[in-house]
Amino acid sequence: MQRELIAAALAIAAVAAHADCRVVFGQGRNLRQLGGPDWDDINQRFNTAVVDALDGHDQQHAYPLTMASAQTDVQAIGRTLLKQADQQGCRTLVETAVFTDDQGTLVLRLRAYPLLPEIGDGGAVVGLRFGTPSFVTQRELPPAAVLRMKTEELAARMAAEYLQRDAR
Repeated sequence: MQRELIAAALAIAAVAAHADCRVVFGQGRNLRQLGGPDWDDINQRFNTAVVDALDGHDQQHAYPLTMASAQTDVQAIGRTLLKQADQQGCRTLVETAVFTDDQGTLVLRLRAYPLLPEIGDGGAVVGLRFGTPSFVTQRELPPAAVLRMKTEELAARMAAEYLQRDAR
């Protein structure tokens, strides 16, 4: 048992030593309606602006990953995210989202999650798992704001809030 605990501690330390990047994931939640906004495009622009703001900060690379709102298999999306993060050696997931909620409020959200080692039998790291969000910032705007909002400017501000909080 003690050997397994030591192996797990060494594996966690090795993972932490390579925590030099972030996966920045964005996905639309609203499907495009005839004559309505292109939610996938809005989410892509928001995500790209967050990546631009985060990339290189504290010498950490930010890897973008976006998916269309039509992709709804949460399990598959989660596996894709964890696989991408593991392949890149990232230990942080930054999630970006722009959507309207059930009340019609326009929501812009940025959340950061630690990606934690998943320890298998024998104490070896067998993959990653999502931790509890370590940071959340959100803006709620009237629905008409979607036509005039400065997506990239809001994304840069929200990313700066995250970096300021992350620096503490």
